[in-house]
Amino acid sequence: MSTLERRCQLLLRVYPAEYRDVRGEEIIGTLLEATPPGRSWPLLRDVRGLITGGLRARTAQPKEFTTAGNLRVAALAGVAAYLAYGASMVLSSYVRSALTPGPQYMTSDWMQVALVLPLIPMALGWLRRRRLVVLVGALPAAAAICYAGPWHGLFVGSTVVGLVCLTALVALAAYAERPRWRWFWPLGLLVIAPLLSAVAGRLTSPTLSTIMLALGVLGIAWIVIDARPAIAMAVFLVALQLPLTIGFLAMGAGFQVSMLFLLVVTAVLAAAVWRLRRQSADPGPSAQA
Repeated sequence: MSTLERRCQLLLRVYPAEYRDVRGEEIIGTLLEATPPGRSWPLLRDVRGLITGGLRARTAQPKEFTTAGNLRVAALAGVAAYLAYGASMVLSSYVRSALTPGPQYMTSDWMQVALVLPLIPMALGWLRRRRLVVLVGALPAAAAICYAGPWHGLFVGSTVVGLVCLTALVALAAYAERPRWRWFWPLGLLVIAPLLSAVAGRLTSPTLSTIMLALGVLGIAWIVIDARPAIAMAVFLVALQLPLTIGFLAMGAGFQVSMLFLLVVTAVLAAAVWRLRRQSADPGPSAQA
C-alpha cells in the first residue's frame, strides 16, 4: 500500500464505520484517481470535501432512532459510565494504598468480588441479553454497591445514586436501542482515569479532572453532529456530583461550586436534548407542526 493510499484510508475514518464498509473502496478509488502523480496527500479541495461528507454522514446516525430511542441510548451510556467509574474508583483506592509507603491496606475476598459485580449487569445490558438475565446480575450488584459504599466512608447519597443507576440500567435493558461499540472508548477512559490518577505520583499520566474536562468539551463540541454523547456525559456528571451537592445542603452550607456545576451541566443537558429532537427520526410535535 502506497503512502497516498494509507493517508486516504486515514482520512476516510471521518466517515462512520458502516458507511466505510459499503462505500469505502469507492471513495478511496476516486481519491486516488483525482490525485496528481507524485503527491503523498490528496488535493486540499478533496480533503475538505471528504471531511465535510464524513461529518454529514455522521449527522444522519441519530435518525435511525426516534427521540425517545436516542434518549434511551444516551441514558444507558451515562448510567453504564457511572457504574463502571464507581467500580474503578473503589479499585483505585487500593492501587493508591499499595503505592503509598507504610502499612498496606489489604482487601477481603468479598470486597474484591464487590468491585466487579456492578459491571456484570452493565455488560449484559450492553450485549442485548434478556432483561431477566440482567435483573439476575443486578441483584448481587446492588448488594455490592450497598456493601462497598459504607466501607469507604462514601456519602449515603452515592449508594442511593448507584442503586438508581443500576435500576435504570435494568429498565433500559428491556428496549432494543443500544449504543454502538465506538462508545466504548470514552467509557474506557472513564474507567482508567481513576487508576491513572492513583498512580500519578509514580507515572506521567493525564489527571482525572483533565480526562473528564476533555470528554466534556468534546461532547459539547459534538452536539452539532450528534447530541447523544453530550447527554450521556451530562447524565454521568449529574450522578457523580448530585450526592456531594445534597451532602453540602444537608450540612446547611450555602451556595457551593458544586451547585453551580450542576446548573451548568443541566443547561448543557437541556440544550443537547433540544438539539437531539431535531436530529432524531421523530423530532417531536414542535418540529412537525
